[in-house]
Amino acid sequence: MARIAWAAALAIAMATPSITLARVSSDTTPGVNFATYRTFYFVNARPPSGVDPVAYERIRMGVEQGLTSKGYRKAPTGDLAIIITVGARNKTDIDTWGAFGRQVDVHQYTEGQLSIDAFDTRTKRPLWHGKAVDDVGSKINPDKLGKEVGKLMTQFPARPAA
Repeated sequence: MARIAWAAALAIAMATPSITLARVSSDTTPGVNFATYRTFYFVNARPPSGVDPVAYERIRMGVEQGLTSKGYRKAPTGDLAIIITVGARNKTDIDTWGAFGRQVDVHQYTEGQLSIDAFDTRTKRPLWHGKAVDDVGSKINPDKLGKEVGKLMTQFPARPAA
């Protein structure tokens, strides 16, 4: 009886589309005083070759909104140089289960990564790195993209109030 319940639960889980949340992480260079930075600019304001320009603009706008909400101001040549990097790669996950691993599940998907880096414009010193990694489909979901950029930008250090 327990095997039937387990098999039914497994069948339901496999029939239900999986919803994944992006894995978001960031790192700050130790000892950086973000109070000394007031402005920012984008080093790569145009999308790289092969990247959907509308999606890239959504990302750039999300980063800009995140930085301005933290107290920074956009300028032609700011204190912070912001670099946006996007990429994707095909991945395959293989799971074996059952008696002696005779059952095999293969999951092929595309893993996308968004990285945002902040550098000191004057010294070229890296100050902050953030990245979001998630399964991406063939069609970009603008709402999900906006949420992921927003989640990543919450980790950017706020500029202390004057």
